Amino acid sequence: MRNLVLFLFLVSLVTFSGQSQTTSDTEYDTSSESDYIDSPWKISVGVNAVGSLGTRQPFARLDEFQFRNPLALAVEHKWSKYFAIEQDLTLNGYEVKNEIDGGSLKEDYFYISTNTYIKYYFSDALFTLEWLDLYAGAGFGVFSVNELNSSGNLALGGTVWISEKIGIRIQGIGKFAVNAKDRQFDNNHFQYVVQAVFKL
Repeated sequence: MRNLVLFLFLVSLVTFSGQSQTTSDTEYDTSSESDYIDSPWKISVGVNAVGSLGTRQPFARLDEFQFRNPLALAVEHKWSKYFAIEQDLTLNGYEVKNEIDGGSLKEDYFYISTNTYIKYYFSDALFTLEWLDLYAGAGFGVFSVNELNSSGNLALGGTVWISEKIGIRIQGIGKFAVNAKDRQFDNNHFQYVVQAVFKL
């Protein structure tokens, strides 16, 4: 239950920050091409939640997602107004009696993942909000619970810019593992990330 409360609190914080930020008090224009030349690099740091619940519903049982030492780091390079590449690293874990695909664990497991994404920023095509960047991404990665496996990934997320250089990002990722049916733990799963984003 504490995981669900934390998740809802972070979503509320991002929503509030986004509503309080207006174009009148924004001193920069993210729609200009010069922004992407001046600040093409971003770094992100935050937390993540991992779910391996044997469900295809991305928002099912959010209170049962794992949240053990949940570090999430990322580096992004945006080479045009619409496209960027990102490399991330996430750490998490499963404790005894946690559930993975319907079975309870008999020991602790450590989760580690690194992924590469190509991201498409589409918010400018929908509306002109300088404080919000929405994107969709696709890529591949490797992860491990008790053995190494690889996955194809789909991501959807957004960043709310609370100042010229600092933002808050929420991202959801579906990870489709190689030979998922043959892996007891290292198979398909969802991951959610909340991070502070810094333009360099």
